[in-house]
Amino acid sequence: MEIHRTEQFNNALLHSLSTIQAAKTQFHLFTASSPTSTVLVSQIRLCDVLLGEIGAISCSLQRRMRYRRMIRRCSVARGGRGSRHLPVV
Repeated sequence: MEIHRTEQFNNALLHSLSTIQAAKTQFHLFTASSPTSTVLVSQIRLCDVLLGEIGAISCSLQRRMRYRRMIRRCSVARGGRGSRHLPVV
């Protein structure tokens, strides 16, 4: 189950990073052209995409950290193997 979660997280992260990279490239192409209202609107939309992807990464990281803390707590509560080495969060 943990491997499946890790794969899902990694795939989502790679997708977000690819989207950020593409938006960044397009943004730089727009900055090379003259600043018309159409170019400015496109830049604002790309900024929205960037913010959305950064937010998605942040939420994924928060969920992953919560899940890991929950697993650690369960392991400590059960007296799982090596539980004395796990920090209690």
